[in-house]
Amino acid sequence: MKIRNLKNLPVFDRDSAQVIGRVEKVVVGDDFRLAYLVIEIAEGDPGMVVRQDLEIGEASVTINSTASIKSYVAGEELSIYQKKIGDTVFDREGKELGAVSDFILSRDSMKVWGVEISSGAIKDILQGREGVPLEQINWRTPESAVLFDEGSNDDDYQVSGV
Repeated sequence: MKIRNLKNLPVFDRDSAQVIGRVEKVVVGDDFRLAYLVIEIAEGDPGMVVRQDLEIGEASVTINSTASIKSYVAGEELSIYQKKIGDTVFDREGKELGAVSDFILSRDSMKVWGVEISSGAIKDILQGREGVPLEQINWRTPESAVLFDEGSNDDDYQVSGV
């Protein structure tokens, strides 16, 4: 599931069998795992739910109880998601492939599976955006990455931290 598709999903509380709010923000840690969701609660201030206390479905996020909602003080999270959106992606020969437009999250493991690359409005409309496995991306600088072939044995081209 694309991270942008998580935003505004309803949050369902199994305990009360009610929708209690909507996903406002997704925070992804430097380990490329979902850290927590910030939810806009129908009654009250925003709260946060850590990944261990939620399940992501096709049409909603489910929590077992409102007790899993922690206090959220609005602030600047150091989410890798905000840092990497817009980064330029090149192939090994230096050809610009496009920009990172979203992360693709595995709902089961709550880990980023890959990135979506936008190659420009016209190309995106005609050919669609490309999804690339995270293992094929190497961020060489804080603003750019190199894509390498899946079968490559070049140890220099491995996923690296940023």
